[in-house]
Amino acid sequence: MSCAAPHPLHWEDLRNRRREDILDRDGVKPSSDGSSYEVTFLDSLYLIDPIGERIVELAPLPTRELSEEFQILLIRYLVASSGGPEAQVEISEKDLPGGVTFFQGPHALHVGPLVKLYGHDPDVFERRCRELGAVPVDHGDKAMRFRPFPQIPVTYVLWKEDDEFPASVSVLFDKSIARWFELDMIFTLVLVLTERIVRG
Repeated sequence: MSCAAPHPLHWEDLRNRRREDILDRDGVKPSSDGSSYEVTFLDSLYLIDPIGERIVELAPLPTRELSEEFQILLIRYLVASSGGPEAQVEISEKDLPGGVTFFQGPHALHVGPLVKLYGHDPDVFERRCRELGAVPVDHGDKAMRFRPFPQIPVTYVLWKEDDEFPASVSVLFDKSIARWFELDMIFTLVLVLTERIVRG
């Protein structure tokens, strides 16, 4: 993933939003000086400064490099229309409107590194996911549910390799995710999550 900064239009969009609307969503609070936002993602806390056009990790790793994709994802979360309560209905990316067409080729969900790392060892997969706050759920050979943002659950389902089938990983979303993000940001969310699992 690249480490460039988000395009100025992303920052302009953020600055044009009502501060009250941004602070109304879960996992977002004002910074100590009141000019920026603090946002939680998984187990980490980030400062988003729309005036200085910068995003930094406050904890636990202030020196972590933040990819352009991840920075854009954080901004898009702040400007998204609130998705409201969870639908309590799990769907795959192909069940989203337009998903069958969009999530293929270069836009196939980025799960290959997880298959390579954990396809033979679901227990190691679980341990790693727990380190990031995920909890086990009842799917496949091992399934772990993340909450990258408080009201946006994302579940990775691992099927380990056996005599008949190769290992595979699929992703499930609460149906409400379509009210938070467009398809490109759902793709980016999985890209960022997978990289965080793999690389820390």
